[in-house]
Amino acid sequence: MRLIGINFLIFVILAELASLVIVHLPNWPSSRPSYRLSYNSFWADINPVFGVWHRPNGVFIHKGGCYSVEYDTNSYGARDVERSLHSSRPRTIVLGDSMVEGLGLPAEARLSNILERDTGREHLNFGTGGNFGPLQYALLYKSMAAAFDHDQVIVAVLPDNDFRDMDQEWWQKTAPGRYRPYYAADFSVVYEGHFDPNAGESKWDHVEAVLRAYLASYHVGQYLISRFYWRNLHPYSGYNDYTEIDLARLKRSLEDIKSTADAHGAKVTVILIPRLTDFLRLHQAGTNRLGPVMESWGPEAGIRVKDLLPEMDSRANGNFRQYFLTCDGHWSARGNDVAASIVEPWLANNK
Repeated sequence: MRLIGINFLIFVILAELASLVIVHLPNWPSSRPSYRLSYNSFWADINPVFGVWHRPNGVFIHKGGCYSVEYDTNSYGARDVERSLHSSRPRTIVLGDSMVEGLGLPAEARLSNILERDTGREHLNFGTGGNFGPLQYALLYKSMAAAFDHDQVIVAVLPDNDFRDMDQEWWQKTAPGRYRPYYAADFSVVYEGHFDPNAGESKWDHVEAVLRAYLASYHVGQYLISRFYWRNLHPYSGYNDYTEIDLARLKRSLEDIKSTADAHGAKVTVILIPRLTDFLRLHQAGTNRLGPVMESWGPEAGIRVKDLLPEMDSRANGNFRQYFLTCDGHWSARGNDVAASIVEPWLANNK
């Protein structure tokens, strides 16, 4: 037993040393230890209405293969500067997932911050990662963001995972037990899992926080588990591989957002965000099913819709990978800049 214990200890030490080398390779495609302990996860299922959110007044160090960023949240949990509930100036609410939140980027490089800088109009960022979809956008807007004076709402839809984020069957297979809202067959809202306001604060969560902060082997293990899970799945393009029920859920969530916006005298704008697989499918098969469908549906629903895929592709000169972090699938600073340069004049011309 002593020999086994010694050998196991040697194995653990060697595994950690090897992992330290691996996670510091250029463009390592996963997270890295921060060497700064934070017991509170940045993303946790702590909101009873829409599930995953950030804790207020939080700080989180996020290290990846090509970024090291500190995320800060304000008093109501948004990754944004502190905003007052009331304002006499025009303001925009921005809804979305980790692309809007700006995963892997400093706040000033995000789309919402660029729009605020260029237009002088406040853009209140309510984006969050942690598997956040359009139904949750609608619930967050109605229960939290709509309380802030505003006259415009921008909804950033990411087809790459937004359809799946509203698919209860998908999540029952992928992460059963998580507290999340879904549309039932009749489009009523139902919840999966048990709500726990202290989610992410159990003893095991604290142990995991220590592992995440200090052990490179933890991050290598997480990456390998993720790769094992996704390895056999067919490359998915949300722009092209959605179903009719996916589309119906998306439209219903946007209609729900519009209903809340109408009650506050605000206009709704939707932008469709392409991921790398959507660019690849466009170049390999010449297909973009979703863009024309949504841009045609928008005027009928009284919602302005802008598909970013065609213009971002035309400006890429074949190098659309520049729009994404080299170690991650989220927008790079370049991707946010180009998106802003498309959205700004389009919004000005479609008041």
